[in-house]
Amino acid sequence: MEMENLNVVLYNVHSSQKIKEITKLLIGFDLNSIIIARALGSAAQEGVPDANKLAIKNDKNILYLKDLPDVMDIIKPSKVYVFAPKPYGKNEFNPSEIIQELKNNEKILLIFGGSAPGLSKRELDMGIPTYINTPKDVGTTGTIAIALYEIYSRQKI
Repeated sequence: MEMENLNVVLYNVHSSQKIKEITKLLIGFDLNSIIIARALGSAAQEGVPDANKLAIKNDKNILYLKDLPDVMDIIKPSKVYVFAPKPYGKNEFNPSEIIQELKNNEKILLIFGGSAPGLSKRELDMGIPTYINTPKDVGTTGTIAIALYEIYSRQKI
């Protein structure tokens, strides 16, 4: 399976701490690239440089882009999943589907909003609006952790 074709985007984030936490999480799942789009305030001033330092220390790449259209232009994904809590996410997350797409050598992009209130309708429409089936919203870090764990724990190498 081509795990280098799995890309995660942290989008619209204001917290430098959230960028650092999620960077550590993505490194922990051994993703090759960390993609941050639309970091604002302390996230842009402190979080992105800290994430860059972590990425370099762990032989990972970091992409810091202005907005989602830039991400689409650079990554050129075959399929895009935009994560949001119910009712905004319309489709339940199916890790088996993503694993099959990766086995077919498709380039997959997972987008996660980094700040409340979440993603706009325009942003949700950029891919398949997807939710993680939890009793309540577990936040960005929890959602990313669950999604990646489900993909990694089910893959057959």
